[in-house]
Amino acid sequence: MQACKISNSFCSSPKIITAFIIFLLVFAAQLTPLNAQLSSARDLTGTWQSSISGMYYDMDPSDSNTRMNDVTATFSMDITQQGSQITIILNLNPTSWKTDNAYWQQYQMSGVPPAGGGSIEFIGTVSSSSFTADEQGSQLTQEHLAGTFTNDIITATLTGTSETTDQNGIVVTRISSSTSVPTQAPTNTPLTTNQATSRYFGNMQITKGQAWTKNANVNTPISSGKIASGTEMLTGDNSIVAFNPPNQGGTVYLGANSDAGWVALTSQPAPDNGIVYSIYPPVSSGVIFPNGIEQLKEMAYTIPLEAAIAVGVFGETVGLSLAVAVVVEGGVFLITNGIAYIKETTSHLVAVPQGALAGLNTEYVVNVSSNGTTTVQVINGPVIFMDPSTNNTVTINTNQMLTLPPATQSGFSAQNLHSDVSTFNPASTSQWWTQTTTGASILDNLSSQPIILVALVLLIAIAIAVPASAVAKRTKKNKLHH
Repeated sequence: MQACKISNSFCSSPKIITAFIIFLLVFAAQLTPLNAQLSSARDLTGTWQSSISGMYYDMDPSDSNTRMNDVTATFSMDITQQGSQITIILNLNPTSWKTDNAYWQQYQMSGVPPAGGGSIEFIGTVSSSSFTADEQGSQLTQEHLAGTFTNDIITATLTGTSETTDQNGIVVTRISSSTSVPTQAPTNTPLTTNQATSRYFGNMQITKGQAWTKNANVNTPISSGKIASGTEMLTGDNSIVAFNPPNQGGTVYLGANSDAGWVALTSQPAPDNGIVYSIYPPVSSGVIFPNGIEQLKEMAYTIPLEAAIAVGVFGETVGLSLAVAVVVEGGVFLITNGIAYIKETTSHLVAVPQGALAGLNTEYVVNVSSNGTTTVQVINGPVIFMDPSTNNTVTINTNQMLTLPPATQSGFSAQNLHSDVSTFNPASTSQWWTQTTTGASILDNLSSQPIILVALVLLIAIAIAVPASAVAKRTKKNKLHH
């Protein structure tokens, strides 16, 4: 009876009905996002691929707001999802490219050729029908990927400082899916093989002492890790730094009190059926040793010519296409002052003030003195020196050395180069590159840090004081007993 009265009162009052409907709407609005949070998003784990070509844009390295190249490509994604966390490997597969009109209008030159596509790793979050993710493992570029999806189609937009697309410029469809969900959430593992940018990064390891990068006339301490094209390195009085170019196959050990660096190269066919070489990033952008000494800048401008000579020399031995790949993928290591030991199974280009050096499965030492003289001692040859001023070359074989006077504008004649070659005994050379960090060098490094040095002194003082105090107490006690 009471229930009927309540029901009748409720049904007969429009205000109560309106209030109840509003309550239901508010409750539903609050419940829906809560339910969305509790319900996991659709599992995107699997492989996704575009069925038709699209386009992405390489951005100008010196101005990330300007498109440099318009690249026609296909796209694919390898996706791993755990709950709301998602890892995406975006693969760029270019088929053709052209210089963007904006870049041509600004520089009146063609853009740097694309590096042949590659992969970019993204980690982010996914909701019921969309995702957003950021690039991982790169300190040079900052890429962002955002998109929406259905059961079988992903539509995404790529933005960033290196590559971009138009809005919804990436469309891929699912071609396979995982039958099991990963047991662990994706982790922020650094990207180790990004083919799109790998040729612009080398690896450096400090095996002894300290090293610095030179930027805006300020020396900044560096540690082991990746270094980008255009990095200038300085070493200390008792330092050894190991460098590996992108194509591996060899190591350059930079010795004490040295000033050196590394730059990447790109290549493209020239109008006369030859090959054009470009430094990356372009020298015109001011990125290559922007505040280094003038000699480094001059060397940077001559590298394309030296690379052309290297290809001409090695093309006869290993074939033109392989010679191009060797020179371009390895880049050029520049030594403006100091000493370096080079051991390689794959040829690399080494630039000194007088020209360029390259070998085939070689081992040699290069010493550029402060007065401009360069000495090349070959432990296992052959090593070829190339003069960019005259196009003359000379081969230095095992147990031989080349001593070059300071560089001149006129270069070296073939006769002078051959007369500068003499015999060399490898046993007479101290193998400094085999040294590792020693106790003395550790103390040297500690002494450069005042706080650490003070702590070290206090520890030594305590270590001496405690035993001394114990001895004093024992002596006093013995005297009292007597």
